Amino acid sequence: MTAVEVKRGRDGIPRLSETLCAFANLPDGGTILVGLDEGDDFKPVHLANVPSLEAGVAAQARRLEPPATVSFERAEVEGSVVLVVTVAGLPPADRPCRYLGTPYLRQADGDYVMSGPELQQMLALRHRPRFDAEPVPGTSRDDLDGDLVKAFTTAVRRSSLRLARATDDEILRRRRVTNPDGGCLTVAGLYALGAYPQQFMPSLAITAAVQPDRRSGTRIRDLVHLDGPLPDLLDAAMEWVRRNTLTSIRYGADGHARDVDEIPRVAVRELIANALVHRDLSQHTQGKRVEIRLKDDTLVIANPGGLYGLTTCQLGTPLGKSAVNEFLYEICQLVTAPDDRRIIEGEGGGIREVRAALRQANMPPPRFIDTGVHFTALVPRHSVLSPDAALPEVMIADRDGQVLPDERPGADGPSPAIVPALCRQVFDLVDSGPRTLREVAEITGLTLAQARYRMNALVRNGLVVMHGGWGTRGTTYAVPSTVAPAR
Repeated sequence: MTAVEVKRGRDGIPRLSETLCAFANLPDGGTILVGLDEGDDFKPVHLANVPSLEAGVAAQARRLEPPATVSFERAEVEGSVVLVVTVAGLPPADRPCRYLGTPYLRQADGDYVMSGPELQQMLALRHRPRFDAEPVPGTSRDDLDGDLVKAFTTAVRRSSLRLARATDDEILRRRRVTNPDGGCLTVAGLYALGAYPQQFMPSLAITAAVQPDRRSGTRIRDLVHLDGPLPDLLDAAMEWVRRNTLTSIRYGADGHARDVDEIPRVAVRELIANALVHRDLSQHTQGKRVEIRLKDDTLVIANPGGLYGLTTCQLGTPLGKSAVNEFLYEICQLVTAPDDRRIIEGEGGGIREVRAALRQANMPPPRFIDTGVHFTALVPRHSVLSPDAALPEVMIADRDGQVLPDERPGADGPSPAIVPALCRQVFDLVDSGPRTLREVAEITGLTLAQARYRMNALVRNGLVVMHGGWGTRGTTYAVPSTVAPAR
């Protein structure tokens, strides 16, 4: 995880200066666990002198510029003490933290030297961003989309008594679609209502790609670069996700069949809209786009820039409302996408909707990673499944909604899909031939515990048979010939 670092600490005080620096530059800080062996399945090791470790880590934190704030706790794991070091994130006004004059950031589970543009991004966040109000040289009202402008000015007149009788030019100027002198468009105006914003700012776009497992031999597929104004970007991104994810037909308790998206559409839409509206619009992010990656188990939505005025822990709470781009945010409250839905609600309840939609679909909540210069939302592509859970009666449909036929000899009509997405990777591997748990873990990249959890679910529901005893060395798992799930 980005905000967690594991160190053995068995051989003395570990070198942590770069990690402490990187965590201090994260808005939410980070945690260091000393006393676990990452190379041996995170088994605890014996720490000879915990007070000495605490003093050594604190000394390294004090040498940073400015010093990082750390606190210590001691946890017991399998009879051994593990030192938990909590590193507090510095306030925006004090960032970046530096070690020997060099600022560091986290990426995945490693530390790296902050680039020049990232440093400028972090410095810019010391004050209220106003990059969306900057004028775009060379633009004029002729560069706006007429239909979007008409819908926007109509919505403004309905929502504002003060502007109810204003002219279009006055509305565009008052709402910062155009510069105060009316001579050119602002970044917000161009982005939200422009006919083709990428003519002037190419980075106001989306790059999306399906990223299969590296072991498949395929690097990426369906790579697209989406352009147009913000409403078109949102609509095109939603269509891309729909095209690359499954739609199932699920039978409810009332016996009626309903189309069910692999990932709830409301959750996908809200997270993509947030990435578009809250991305960093400063000159330091020129060349950086909103990126969408569809992995085997996760939908990744990332944008340049971090949160402003709140932390990831506050997202979805009554206090979790703060617009990075205030003028763009106000414009987008009254801008509609091609599906006639507003881009954003404007009440700060979007993340609550995301969590509620995923919860209703029996899926884990999204994860958010804010490094201060990048923000990433991670959405799982599987449901939560307990080993004893009954598998749902589902029929798999293709992208056009047509039910896929059962290909078993003598089958009549569609077959129930009996492999949930969470277990599909393990099932497909075992379906190719008998495997041991260790082989499954090594090939899929799962931990032994994760592989065992998925395999147990498949065994309990009759999808996989076990040859050997539970926990016995050499036990293998195979798919019986009678099982032919729909795909």
